[in-house]
Amino acid sequence: MIRPSTILWASAVVVVGYAMFQVKYEVMQQEDQLGRLKHEIASDREAVRVLNAEWSFLTQPARLDALARRYLDLVPIGPKQLGSIAAIPLRGQAAAALSDPAAPARLADLKPSTVR
Repeated sequence: MIRPSTILWASAVVVVGYAMFQVKYEVMQQEDQLGRLKHEIASDREAVRVLNAEWSFLTQPARLDALARRYLDLVPIGPKQLGSIAAIPLRGQAAAALSDPAAPARLADLKPSTVR
């Protein structure tokens, strides 16, 4: 007949063996996940390097100047585009015009004149 201690030890060996199998399986899954994450990190770093290179190319001053000349039709500001200092209302005039019931009519008088 089998002793109870032999059954106990045999069941302990089976339980420990099963636990070792489970731990090994979990470690293998973790190693696979770590490998995938390392690959993703390397891929993302490469993408960042490519984006930095593209940004450096796209923001070159000479390139931006050529694009601005080609598409924006910008010209230097001429004296006719600037208003005069007299067209800017003073603080007291604007405050008095706002407190008056006829403010809209007075504000129309205080607005800067059109470009000459």
